[in-house]
Amino acid sequence: MKLRILAVFAIAALFSGTALAAPAFPFPQNQVYPQGNTVQFATPSAIKAHFDTWKNCWYKDMGDGTARIISPNDSTEMSVSEGIAYGMLIMVYMSGSQGDYQSEFNKLWAYWKKYAISGGASGMKWHIDNNKGKADDGSASDAEFDAAVALVMASKQWGDASYLSDAKSLINWIKSNDMTSDGSVKPGSNWNNYFNPSYAAVGAFHLFKEVTNDTFWDTAIKKTLSDVSQCQDSKTGLVPDWCDWNSHKAVQGNAAITNGIGFFDDACRTPWRMAWAYYWYGDTGAKSVNDKIIPWLKQASYEHATYIGAGYKLDGTMPTGRGFVSSSFSGGLGLAMASATAPGYFMETLYETLINTEGRIKPDASKGEKYYPATLNILYLLLMTGNMPNFYNMTGYTPFTPNPLLARQVKAPNGTLLPTNPNTFAAGFWKWGAYSDKFGVTKMQPDSGSSAIYQTANGNRVAASMYIAPEPTYDATADLKYPFAGVALSFKEDESNLDFSEAAFIKLRIRTQGVIRLAILNQATLDADEEGGEPGYLFHPSEDFQDVTISLATDNYGDFTELTTPDWAYPWGAADVLKAVRGIKLEAKMSKGGYGEFELTSLSVLNAAGESIAALQGLTSIPQKKVLSVAGLHQAGSMVEFAGFRSGSQIYVYDMQGKNVNKQKLAVTNGSMSIDQLVPSAGIYTVKVKDGSNIQTIRIRK
Repeated sequence: MKLRILAVFAIAALFSGTALAAPAFPFPQNQVYPQGNTVQFATPSAIKAHFDTWKNCWYKDMGDGTARIISPNDSTEMSVSEGIAYGMLIMVYMSGSQGDYQSEFNKLWAYWKKYAISGGASGMKWHIDNNKGKADDGSASDAEFDAAVALVMASKQWGDASYLSDAKSLINWIKSNDMTSDGSVKPGSNWNNYFNPSYAAVGAFHLFKEVTNDTFWDTAIKKTLSDVSQCQDSKTGLVPDWCDWNSHKAVQGNAAITNGIGFFDDACRTPWRMAWAYYWYGDTGAKSVNDKIIPWLKQASYEHATYIGAGYKLDGTMPTGRGFVSSSFSGGLGLAMASATAPGYFMETLYETLINTEGRIKPDASKGEKYYPATLNILYLLLMTGNMPNFYNMTGYTPFTPNPLLARQVKAPNGTLLPTNPNTFAAGFWKWGAYSDKFGVTKMQPDSGSSAIYQTANGNRVAASMYIAPEPTYDATADLKYPFAGVALSFKEDESNLDFSEAAFIKLRIRTQGVIRLAILNQATLDADEEGGEPGYLFHPSEDFQDVTISLATDNYGDFTELTTPDWAYPWGAADVLKAVRGIKLEAKMSKGGYGEFELTSLSVLNAAGESIAALQGLTSIPQKKVLSVAGLHQAGSMVEFAGFRSGSQIYVYDMQGKNVNKQKLAVTNGSMSIDQLVPSAGIYTVKVKDGSNIQTIRIRK
């Protein structure tokens, strides 16, 4: 016992001799990278809160001068070298005036050296059973790469040359044990059967070249990027977890727990590695890898990180059960946009998704993310927000002050908000109404209860701007409140149902940001107490108005082919849904929260022949002076508004005896015409617009 106590004091003394200097680059560093897309509206205190939760859960002081990260998730007694390296990186970058974690860093590095393969600053045995005192032989290369980077950063953060000395020793060991002579990245010191694209630490190799002046790392960069590129799917740009060295085709790989062949828990880190290399070094090869992913990613995710699934086959299809949000994938895959030439608002959605995804407060907690996604969540947030700069070479960095107003803000839509009454029309209908929760986070303009109809110089339109709060993390013991915000339309004034069985299409002219969902309000889901689980359609965002035709076609089982139902809701067949429809709603649909908006100028429900369905013709609940059938044509007070027709389309006006009293051509595609100019005297008239085979008709009263 006495000898053990002396050993503990010896280890403690070793690190007490390392001066605990104040961090030279305190968190938050808030540095714009020399290249790439840095998020400059993050809230540092929110990142710190994520870190505090993570540290309290996964960092474990061993009481002997060492500490470890509990990892992976099979047992709290287990630790892997990957987790130790991630922990070292996080401790370096989170150190600041609100907490200096040099001591924690030192203890993690001491744990690493305790299980070092060659002793001292060498590779670490990749898997440790702390209960049995058993360590599996061989290293994991990615852990070595990250640990070496962390040591170099530590030498600058705390001004201690011993860290740099250890880093150089580890880099030399990596070159001899984790790499081949041609610059290939081995999975670890004891094996080289397959290539793991997520081990392609190109940014680390650039740093190793800076630190050692060894041109070998130039060779490694070129070879590694070539290997990653050859492993990418030609259509999606996705890489597999493991790849054959010769054919560069996907293989099952080495992992004891596997998901099959595809873009899963290893591969998800590859775009992050490439983004890191681009942020720090402007590596165009790394950018090229991510650029191949972007077209598919934007389409598959609706340009919102919340819609990145937790794993894909290489062709981009999502296996069953992978439709949930995981930081590993949302951040790892989403960071492909960090080097994008035109990222749009994607980086904003990525930050919102990661910052609103909770980690566990203890390893056996029933909610929150486990070690792997929770740890990557911190690393991804640090990198994308300018809080993971290259301390070794800060050339080209620009400090900034985070400004939340740089993210999209809820604002009043263009135009004048009109009152809610039967005389207020837009998109062919009058009974529109805004709604949103009042839980304290969601914001919306117009406010709940408003018409959501705005009068503009180009006619009336339905519009809303909203920020929706994140959905709560599931907890069976809690009374969960799910946020909501959107605009609903009732087809009839008394909100009764109509038979839409003949409906074949819903046609709209709309502009959206964020992820906006159109859902069909129907009796079947209402009777099942599944409001919110209606079948719906997600719009791809567009800065400009787009004409969207939603098919209501069905498959052999009678289910909609284009409309989808939330996973938690019963998937009612199309016949059950369409036989009793009371309206539609347009709402923001982002489980981790975020900004959304839309403007709608026309809405039609059409049969297979492209005509307005019979259920919407001659509605008694709509005043006679208003529209009697709907399309991109309707009466608004003393004006007839039109939208979505081609210039030159013919407009005809008929009296009640069928006599043509006016005929002219539309000069523009969207606009309005005075009723006084269209009809000669008071009365009821029929207005018809003919645009090729598309004929739309309304009845008006002067």
